[in-house]
Amino acid sequence: MSFFAEELSISTNGKTEVIDITDMVIKIIEKHNPMNGILALNLRHTTCAITINEAEPNLMRDIKEKLLNLVPEDKTYYHNRIDTNAHAHLRTVIFGESKVLPIINGKLFLGTWQRILLLESDGPRIRHLMITFVGE
Repeated sequence: MSFFAEELSISTNGKTEVIDITDMVIKIIEKHNPMNGILALNLRHTTCAITINEAEPNLMRDIKEKLLNLVPEDKTYYHNRIDTNAHAHLRTVIFGESKVLPIINGKLFLGTWQRILLLESDGPRIRHLMITFVGE
């Protein structure tokens, strides 16, 4: 049985943005050289999310626009009575803050166009992603 856990820090630049973090995750995987198992990705935040999708620039722009339209910042939310980021929390509820992916024969098992995307909704900030592997 093999195990590793490592935290990745990601600096975001905008209030709302979509960032391809796949290569950062792959560097950590290669550093530990796992063979087969499960990789868990968990953001330690409630105002940003993680998803798997294509990182084509126009699609990433569409995702950002959909986030802005689906849960706009300028609506009245109860949470905004104590803070001004209810929209960011709600976006995370929709997309989630974690993913589990397989590693097979030492490689992250993603489809041809699949990438790991961080969805920032309350930036700019430094975000922390815990990467945990269990397997062989």
